[in-house]
Amino acid sequence: MHKLSIWVFLGIVICSQTAMVARPVVYLAVLSGDSKRVSACLPLEVGMPFYFEFINSIYLAPVRETLVYTESQGVSVVMVESPSAGVFEYYGLQPDGSGSVVLHRRVGDIRIRSHNYENHKLTVGEKTIYFKEFAENGQLVIIKVSKGTPCVP
Repeated sequence: MHKLSIWVFLGIVICSQTAMVARPVVYLAVLSGDSKRVSACLPLEVGMPFYFEFINSIYLAPVRETLVYTESQGVSVVMVESPSAGVFEYYGLQPDGSGSVVLHRRVGDIRIRSHNYENHKLTVGEKTIYFKEFAENGQLVIIKVSKGTPCVP
């Protein structure tokens, strides 16, 4: 019985390793500056939400965008949250009274250029990066999906 347990265990390990190899590894690459250098590379689980947060420069209100990556759709915004009605008007969205809107809007690569990155952050899983740590105010920041080999900051 002991030998059978070992073989079952080894079978499970081999199957799980094969499944990991078969599924492509996905990362969020964060590029900054005019040279578009990679500033951060964050592992991303397909179908799991990640978050982009900032202060809207017009309404001076916090905004939280929940995004999801899927193989078939790419990156999509699935929720926008803010205490400001003006933010929703700016986005052309109708909040549900709770300060949030659930939607499904494909966005592809995310391109950001802000006069002040003090309050911009991206959270993927347990990792949060703050744009002020790698981008100068006014610089272009691009967030894009990278598959296969990890991007290198």
